[in-house]
Amino acid sequence: MISETVKEKALEFAEALKCLEEYKEFLEMEKRLKADNEAQAMIMEFQKKQQDFVTKQMSGIFDNELLSELTDLQAKLNARESVVMFIESYNRLLSVLGEVLDLISERLELDLGEVYRR
Repeated sequence: MISETVKEKALEFAEALKCLEEYKEFLEMEKRLKADNEAQAMIMEFQKKQQDFVTKQMSGIFDNELLSELTDLQAKLNARESVVMFIESYNRLLSVLGEVLDLISERLELDLGEVYRR
């Protein structure tokens, strides 16, 4: 069980992370992406087709036409500004959080990120 002191410090740390510009930017880009109805429709369509593709693959069926549709949808999503901005902000946030994890790992003399690099 986690001690109250560690729990309190973890919550303080989380609040400090909320002050990061990368976090604030990520929230703004997420909001913009959610407000982009066309992008949301494409994402939903992509997810449905992706699930259909995986289901068919698990049944031993390889659907080239569906794969082509997925590729086209992915290209359209990758060209959409709200999607690009969201992904870029997400990657910047992950980079900063990775640096934070490295600092914690260094102090603990324990590589906490090792499991994610495998």
